[in-house]
Amino acid sequence: MTFENWYNKNYKKILVLPALIILLSFSYLAFFYYQNGDIMNKDVSLTGGTSITFSSDLNAAQVQQELSDEFSSISVKAISDGTGTQKSLILIVPGDDSAEVKSILEDYLGYELTNENSSIEFTGSSLGADFYKQLIRAVVFAFLLMALVVFLVFGENKKVKVYAMILTIVITRITFPASRFLNILVLFSGIVLFLYSLYISKTKKYYIYTLITFAVFLIIYIFPNYLFIIPVAIFLFAVYTTISIPSMAVIFSAFADIIISLAIVDFIGMKISSAGIVAFLMLIGYSVDTDILLTTRVLKREGESVNQAILGAFKTGTTMTITSIIAVAVALVLVYNFGSILNQIFTILLLGLVFDLFNTWVTNTSIIKWYVEKK
Repeated sequence: MTFENWYNKNYKKILVLPALIILLSFSYLAFFYYQNGDIMNKDVSLTGGTSITFSSDLNAAQVQQELSDEFSSISVKAISDGTGTQKSLILIVPGDDSAEVKSILEDYLGYELTNENSSIEFTGSSLGADFYKQLIRAVVFAFLLMALVVFLVFGENKKVKVYAMILTIVITRITFPASRFLNILVLFSGIVLFLYSLYISKTKKYYIYTLITFAVFLIIYIFPNYLFIIPVAIFLFAVYTTISIPSMAVIFSAFADIIISLAIVDFIGMKISSAGIVAFLMLIGYSVDTDILLTTRVLKREGESVNQAILGAFKTGTTMTITSIIAVAVALVLVYNFGSILNQIFTILLLGLVFDLFNTWVTNTSIIKWYVEKK
């Protein structure tokens, strides 16, 4: 039996594997949230605290152990140069009194910390929390815009495209309620979409749906902070009545990359900084390129079978992803000893790219093949 024959018979069964991985990832994130009150470990740039970098050749683990009685929570990391020689240490503690932290560290080291031998960074707890919220909003907004583009490209009819656009501008209004420019843009977009929806309405039933949807849109525009459940209901209704399988497959694959990567990052104990959240933002773009390539190639194939289209997309897509994996892996090796924020960015991107290979060529491929052959 050839691989193609085996694949044709079992590609639906293969979907059980990604389903189990997603379920395990969600389960671990739920457990992690129950244990820690959040879905990720945040460092001082997001929670607030003091970070002191100072020249030292002391052992990081020993320093952390000996200072653990002075601080309720402490983390000490070593920074090395390109040859692996330790140059300095980074001490990170929560709290609002950076002067006290500096004084305790000076007593321990036996010398004064100056601008020449150290640097101190302090982030207030409220500032860190606000910064964290803004970054999460940026990730959600970027994901929504990505999903909107996917629906506009692969949506099977005008109705699903209109629903996707209305949902996007509604959630934009909820996510950024204080932005005057976005408020005006959202209101203008809603009116344009309403008129367009009326124009393409073919039946009385769809005409009524359009009027109801726009009425709900106006209510949410006026009261953005209390009616989040309504756009979710609209979205579920739109998916139920005009579901676009190719669009949902692309979006699900990108979502799976982020969720699985986040679960692995939590499992290995990495503390996410603002740079880490930016890495997840970058991962959205990395995740959808091969999915869009695959979906476009299969849906718009001419003169070739589904398997031939998948194989052609696979050759191009894996070349793209593996090239990116090699580049990110080399960069991670080069900067790893420096202990910089680049370590976190490259680690998250590397995890996401590896899982993107799996989610694109196992999950998304099986869904698209199933959809095309059934249709």
